[in-house]
This record gives sequence, structure tokens and C-alpha cells, in this order.
Amino acid sequence: MATPPPTGQAPNGIPQHPSPYPPPQQAGFPAQGAPVPGGQNPYGQNPFSAGNQNPYGAPPAGQAPYGQNPFAQPPGGQPQYGQQGAPLGAGGTCTLCGGYPAVRATVRGHQGFLVMMRFLKLPGNFCRSCGMATYRDMTTKTLYQGWWGIASFIVTPITVVMNLITRGKFSKLPEPTGSVRPPRDPGRPIFQRAGALGLLVPLGVIVAIVVAASLPNHSASSASPGDCVSVTGGELNPDVKVVDCTSTDARYTVVKKVSGDHNGNACSDAYAEYDESGSDDFALCLKPLH
Repeated sequence: MATPPPTGQAPNGIPQHPSPYPPPQQAGFPAQGAPVPGGQNPYGQNPFSAGNQNPYGAPPAGQAPYGQNPFAQPPGGQPQYGQQGAPLGAGGTCTLCGGYPAVRATVRGHQGFLVMMRFLKLPGNFCRSCGMATYRDMTTKTLYQGWWGIASFIVTPITVVMNLITRGKFSKLPEPTGSVRPPRDPGRPIFQRAGALGLLVPLGVIVAIVVAASLPNHSASSASPGDCVSVTGGELNPDVKVVDCTSTDARYTVVKKVSGDHNGNACSDAYAEYDESGSDDFALCLKPLH
């Protein structure tokens, strides 16, 4: 059985001498075996424990806190912001190309068919490119298809104005990114397309109404005592018009104009009588010029 070496002597027989230097100690830690005052953690406080401030500081303004999804919908339903600070809106991604940002909108169209009409609409999520392309296509078609009816003459301008409001939503969006399909090409502006000539239809109607209103009225209803009239068409279907008294067509002078439906009994036997029934019943007592 081996016996242990004497105290102060190494196992190989070499005497041990105490080191003149104290044992090394790591800065900030108590010496080995020394009591820790108050039960303090010898390795320092946990910087992430409750009540301690985040050593990395608060996140920058407008940036999501650490550990949270920066693209999550915030409380209150306010939309997040995409590129260039433009809101994504309620549309999410574009229905046509899958790009973003997009906005929820409805583009409308109208077709008139004399006594019938057709209302068109295309709802969906639109990015800037796809929205402008859809707006220009449907509005251009409305400009040359929507005027052909009495009611459509009123509905068409209303449809165009509603599309202009929708266009304002598209124009506020930045160019789309992240598209899974190529966005639609907006193409040429509306007034550079042939369909914009459809605007000449209502303009032509308005001009015709103004011109017709400015023309002198030569019908029998405009006749007054002292005017000269021409009479054509025979006794069964006479056509009486007011003419200049110096005209070769002048045949009679209006002696009296009587309102109401008289059925040939408004004038004496000395005069010829012209009766007209309609919205304004009247009779003309006519004296031959020659």
C-alpha cells in the first residue's frame, strides 16, 4: 500500500514552494469562496429581467418593437405603409397581377340601346397600373357606347364622373411591386384614343338644340294679328306658316287669334278659319290679301 508524500513535497519527491503571486481573479467577480453580499448574483443582474430597461434602447419611431411582426395589422384597423409611404389600403394585393400596394375599388361602364340600357361594373383590388388600365378602357367604351338612349343620355355622364373619382384613388398609389403576373399596361390617355370622339355625340345634340331655339318660329302657333301667312296642303290637311308680307308665298293676313277649341266657329263668315288642336288649342281668323 503506497503512502502519501510528506506535506509540502510533490509526489516525485521535489519539494513544493508557495507562489509569491496571489491566485488570478476575474474582474467584477468575487474571490473564490468569498461570500456574496445580500445574495447578489455574482454574474451581475439579468438585463432582461422585469423592471430593468432594455439595454438596446427603444426602437426608432414608426418601427415595430423587437420580436413583433412589422407587417402585422395594428390595433384600430389602420393600414400599414408600403413603399414611399403610400397606404396599402383595404385591398391587399392586386386582383389582376398580385402586386402591391393595392386599393379596393369598382370601375363602371354603361351602354345605351335606345329603349334599353346596360350597367357594367368591375369590382376588385387594383394596383396603380391595373387600375389605370381598367379605368381608361371602361371609360373610353362608355364615351361612345353610352349615349344611345334617352335615359342613357343622363346615366353616361354620371358614370364618367364616378370613374373619375375612382381614378383619383389609383393615382395616389406608387408603382406596384411583388407582382406574380405582369401588371396591365395603362396605355394611352383617354383623350388620345379614338373612342373619346364619342364626346361629340352629346356636344352635337346640345348644339342642335341651341341652334333650333335660336331659329325664328314660323309655325302657325307663333302667328299674331297683323302677320301674313302662307297656306299649303289643301283644306283637309292645311299647313300654315308665318311669312313676310312681301313674300310671294303670302296668301292671308291674320285678323284675330282665338284660344281654345272652337271647331270652325271662332270666326265670322267674312274670314277663313284655321283651327289647331294639341297642347295649345287656338283658331286663326284669316283675311285674303288679294
